[in-house]
Amino acid sequence: MSETANISEVANRVAKDIFEVFKWEKIPIMDENFKCHKIDEHRPKSRKKHPTSPSKYTHPVDVVFKYYDPYLNKYILLNTDLKSYKKGSIKFGSTEDAIKSLSHTIDCARSSTEWIKKYSLDDSPFEVRGMLFIYNHDNEYDKSFFSILKRIKPDRINLKKNLIIHVLEPIRIRYLNTVIADLRNLQVRRQFPMTKYSFFYPDLHLHKTHGDAEQYPATIEILCSPYMILKHGPFKSINEDTGENEEKSPNGGYLIYYNQNGGTEHEFMYLFDSLSRFQILNSDATIKIRVAHHEPAPEIKSNYERAIKFYVRSWHLDKIKLRQLERIEFDITTQTVPNYNPGILAWRLPSND
Repeated sequence: MSETANISEVANRVAKDIFEVFKWEKIPIMDENFKCHKIDEHRPKSRKKHPTSPSKYTHPVDVVFKYYDPYLNKYILLNTDLKSYKKGSIKFGSTEDAIKSLSHTIDCARSSTEWIKKYSLDDSPFEVRGMLFIYNHDNEYDKSFFSILKRIKPDRINLKKNLIIHVLEPIRIRYLNTVIADLRNLQVRRQFPMTKYSFFYPDLHLHKTHGDAEQYPATIEILCSPYMILKHGPFKSINEDTGENEEKSPNGGYLIYYNQNGGTEHEFMYLFDSLSRFQILNSDATIKIRVAHHEPAPEIKSNYERAIKFYVRSWHLDKIKLRQLERIEFDITTQTVPNYNPGILAWRLPSND
């Protein structure tokens, strides 16, 4: 199988297994390089002594994902670089090289007629960003990736003003995979609709939402936040024993995936306060909080119960607040590790470009 076919297969798997659930769209064109039009800035120093023909110097595009941002009121196009490393290869040097290469790619893509013609398929407003997807194929990487990222200096990677690079590192990918596996389990158990759901965005003081709230996707910021809220209306499910349609969640529901370890009661009190401000606690909808963190604290359930008591006390023992909190379903998800076997699916190897 050629490298182009391999990368296309990886992109298809990643899109279907992960981003389809978050309501992202995959642009059909995959693994097609485009010409660099800033060669003097982007060409590696090692090649400047033996210049490459301008027509042959290109930037890689593994796959482009697209979603609508309800706060920005425009589409985000994520030029994505798919990487797969074993534990020992996830280091500062390889990460800096990958981000620098992607920074050059996005710098060119934002003003490339060729790139825009290929990947911007209509006249809707859009913004081009980069996304580095780092998969750990031996599933042994368990360190904080931030220790690597904080060492990378913008001037060393030629990061231009207003150019945004998002990084999905191994632990984040594991979290997203856990969310998806748990969500599918809830769907099988007929506790969550198959397709009629959206991601929740409150109107903020400086940011108001736009577009159809029933179709909102998860933005990259939501995927990297401490929690994400999914919202659905009433839905029906067929009872296999009776063959009848049964109404589920007659008042709709909220499903909250929590990505903190629950090591203190204060973090849950902050979450309760947010749900109260968003008018979620005051609704008649069902509310589920499901912890999907990779290492939940051993005392997490005790901290959650303690948070309820402290929060109600801060409301002067308000019985209505107590009932609102006690009706929340709280549980810990089962961790699920993604499996993109490098022996079956080939990945683009690290590059020095």
